[in-house]
Amino acid sequence: MKQCFLLCLFLCLAFQSFGLAAGKYKITSFSRVFYDDNVFMRASSATNKTDTIYYSQSLGIDAKFFNDKITLKGTPEIRHRLVDNKTQYFGSLAVKGKHELGPKIVVETANTFAHAEREPSSLDDDIDVTYFSNKHQTKVSWQPRYLTKLRFQYNNHVKRWSENLPLGQDMTNGDFTKNAYQLTLEQIIHRRFIFEVVGNTSQLNYNGTRGGIDTASYYTQLSYVPNSFTIAKVNYGMIWADVENQDNVITQYNTPTYGANITFFTPRGTVLGFNMIYEVMDSSVGYWNMKENLKLMMIAKYPITPKLEVSAMLLDMHTTYKDIGNRYSNIGLEREEEVVVSSITLSWRYNEFHYAEVGYQGMHLFNDDADVFKNKVFLGYRFIF
Repeated sequence: MKQCFLLCLFLCLAFQSFGLAAGKYKITSFSRVFYDDNVFMRASSATNKTDTIYYSQSLGIDAKFFNDKITLKGTPEIRHRLVDNKTQYFGSLAVKGKHELGPKIVVETANTFAHAEREPSSLDDDIDVTYFSNKHQTKVSWQPRYLTKLRFQYNNHVKRWSENLPLGQDMTNGDFTKNAYQLTLEQIIHRRFIFEVVGNTSQLNYNGTRGGIDTASYYTQLSYVPNSFTIAKVNYGMIWADVENQDNVITQYNTPTYGANITFFTPRGTVLGFNMIYEVMDSSVGYWNMKENLKLMMIAKYPITPKLEVSAMLLDMHTTYKDIGNRYSNIGLEREEEVVVSSITLSWRYNEFHYAEVGYQGMHLFNDDADVFKNKVFLGYRFIF
């Protein structure tokens, strides 16, 4: 990650020196101080959770060049925590490109590399578990008529964990490679409605002998745009999954998928959003290769004054791990889990260059095995130059 941080700096200086960005670049320094009451994500049943203060310094790089056809965004981050005097390196680097092949065909590509913390889990340890992720996307859009669009999309996702942790008498290995393909037909109806038919297929294989999961889905989505500041969407379809365990036994499974979304925003800056989705996906918990998620999410942003703004987010995710998605054969292991993630931030923008904020982030995980509570408060300052 240190090399990624230096690479972002080098690229930024190169764009400035050779004029590739033609003045269209922005560098942001973001300094924050966090208090974390459960830095190692220990379960609540543990006798002692570890709290600490840590410092985060990130450098945001945002550049556009070659007539805005290529966009570069880098966010390297350095963290130093006091509890064990340890320095960590995180961040991401994304490159996007867009090219028009005539008036009807547009090709877009994107590649994002990231190093991040682990997702919520019931692990109880003092090990820093992180992961490296690389996501590539290529999308081709064809618009044969003004109100009709056809899109083909390819996604590749490679994920590698920093540690293989004990799982009973076994070891977890969550490293995987995933390929996904999507075909979408979009039709605008009476200027206010957007009708879409979407087909997906994906193949995910874990490293080693853990197995994998292949899925195929089909759904229709209807969007309604009643005015210039509101959009509502509903979708419904089916998912078919082939789940392979570590003994190469394949179990077939199917279930409906559905979702709804409504977003309201005003020119003054107020935003309200509600989102719901039910889906089948791969599992980061080592006992299962498949899980079902019901996600409920709400976001809100309100400018109290032209310089003072409050924003909040609430995510309630219910996850079902069924026996048919188990990596082991004939053990009948199932689990229900709920994860609640919340945040609230008060931001003060002195001018377009100076920006300060104070806020709270919380993550609570509940299941039959353990409860994990993690709360953070932070104070930050952002400078754009």
